[in-house]
Amino acid sequence: MPLVTLRKRQKLHKLRRHRPITSRRRFLAQGVALLAVGATGSVWRLSRVTARASEDWRAPIRPPTASKDDAAFQAACVRCGLCGTVCENGCIEYFGVDETTHGALTPYLDVRRRSCTLCMRCTNICPTDALSPVEDDLDVIAETIDMGTAVVDPDRCLSYLGRVCGYCHDACPLPERAIRLIPPARPVVIADGCVGCGRCVELCPQSPTAIDVDRMVVS
Repeated sequence: MPLVTLRKRQKLHKLRRHRPITSRRRFLAQGVALLAVGATGSVWRLSRVTARASEDWRAPIRPPTASKDDAAFQAACVRCGLCGTVCENGCIEYFGVDETTHGALTPYLDVRRRSCTLCMRCTNICPTDALSPVEDDLDVIAETIDMGTAVVDPDRCLSYLGRVCGYCHDACPLPERAIRLIPPARPVVIADGCVGCGRCVELCPQSPTAIDVDRMVVS
């Protein structure tokens, strides 16, 4: 056997030997998720089913037009996963099957990973009233969508710490309407204009981010 092939096999054997063993509970949970979310035959959506601790996600960012009454949203959502299949930026994820507070397999956005591009495709494919159709027009979107409001932390923001940044302003699809800069490049969020898409969060160079989206819910 050639030496190169032998080394490759030895390396693969080491990787398999040291690969963490998935717990039986997680394996079974993923199997259930495949049945529930994969009813339309999409394995891609299974990769977007993630377990999130409820205490860390008290008010998850939901897709556009989701009710601020999260219980009402959970009741209306049938967990079909269609919203995620048409999402332009692939930003829609789903809670794990063991989520009890925010609804198993319901959609949410982790805007630090990927933000909403406001394509409105999810609102137009939803088969229930969990999401309401919105025209793909920026002016209409600005008046209709409210996923939350961006909040700047001046203790972490580079522009408030003596450096010039402005990434959040440049990333915003609604500059001057949702966020503006005051000298020297300090971001100020305009609450009435911010739709909570999270583009500013995704593009913020700080870690943890100096800006985040706060979603108010009613109970």
